[in-house]
Amino acid sequence: MKQNFIIASALALLGLSSCINSQEAYDKAKLSDFVAAQTTQIVEEKAGAKHSMSEAELDRMVVESSSRVRVLDTDMSQVKSQMTELQSALEAIDALEAEAQAEFERSNVTTVFFASGSSVLTADGMQALYNWKSSLDRGGSYNYSVEIFASTDKTGSSAGNAKLRDKRAEAVRKFLVNTLGMSGVTINMTTTQPAQMAVLSLDRRVVVSVKVQN
Repeated sequence: MKQNFIIASALALLGLSSCINSQEAYDKAKLSDFVAAQTTQIVEEKAGAKHSMSEAELDRMVVESSSRVRVLDTDMSQVKSQMTELQSALEAIDALEAEAQAEFERSNVTTVFFASGSSVLTADGMQALYNWKSSLDRGGSYNYSVEIFASTDKTGSSAGNAKLRDKRAEAVRKFLVNTLGMSGVTINMTTTQPAQMAVLSLDRRVVVSVKVQN
């Protein structure tokens, strides 16, 4: 009888112990779930905060970049304005230079007249060429060529006048080279000038000019 009581008591204790152990396991499981939930919440909050900080930082960088772009746009506008002004100034300089060259060409023209049927330079013709060369030397440091245009009056034959124009042009060329020292200058001769003047003596001429070489 006593033995049965002891056995029953042992079984009761075992059952109680089992119940206690089951409760502890339950409590532990419940605590584990709570900790997991709390941990997840904390991680999510930190991730959210971190994400929010990243967006704020990105916004700040965008604002700074936009500000820099505006500064660059302003600088580029100023550069373009300065380039436009410089271009205008260069165009004005080019226009002035072109006008100066044109004036140099207009100012350095002379005409040498010949006697009828002659290709011999007269004293007046040589003096005109001297004066022309002096003016040319004072006119500037342009690189230029000399242009010679020879004419004859309408008397005489076509063949005879063609030869006379060639001789007059050659007489002037030789004077420029041998007397005025223009051997280093390109000299172009045009000897196909037709008679144009009503007064015959005005067609017995050679016109000497210059052309600026750019």
